[in-house]
Amino acid sequence: YFFPIATCLIMIGLEGQCADLPRDKVVDVHGSMGQAHCEICDSPHGFDWFCSAVRSQIKDVTGQDPNAPEVSTPIPCRVCGQNTVKPTIVLFRSNLPIEFFERIRTDLPSVDLLLIVGTSLTVAPANSLVYKVPHSALRMVVNNEPVGTRLGIRYGEESTRDFFGQGKCDEVFLELMLHLGWIDELKGLADDLPEESAKTLRDRLASANTSGCADDVLSDG
Repeated sequence: YFFPIATCLIMIGLEGQCADLPRDKVVDVHGSMGQAHCEICDSPHGFDWFCSAVRSQIKDVTGQDPNAPEVSTPIPCRVCGQNTVKPTIVLFRSNLPIEFFERIRTDLPSVDLLLIVGTSLTVAPANSLVYKVPHSALRMVVNNEPVGTRLGIRYGEESTRDFFGQGKCDEVFLELMLHLGWIDELKGLADDLPEESAKTLRDRLASANTSGCADDVLSDG
């Protein structure tokens, strides 16, 4: 979910995939595998330290690490001493991070565009953003199928604020960026993307370049 594009990106289900973005621009609603903390005292723990502790204290059930211990031992918190250090992933029925609710209060009133991407919109309270944005805000759903009708999203030509980009997220956004003239800005990102996404981007860039060459030939003729 996007708050105003320059303001905040609310991540649900894509945690850890925006590591290069400024942290004040991202809210990991369901936590992150890229951070660790204590479940009791909430003290943050360096992720490199946590990874090292996992390698030295947790059994490798896959059998791929010959240096892993045969038996797991708890990882104690360096502040309170309790054996409750884990990634900041929000488990089922656990509370969402307080930042989520704070950013709703401060940022939501100024939203003019909400992008709803790759979601079933069935999990509360995250799905409440759909009907909490101002009535003047546009809402665009990018998904394989329509979602959120029970939350007030309206599909069809009669809708004046809701828009539907049906298809795979990568393909829909590449098409949008192509129309906006932003496609060239993606050239340097292909190597940082997952394999399938990188292939989609490279194919689209090649197609755009071929189309551009054809247009040049036609204009010269």
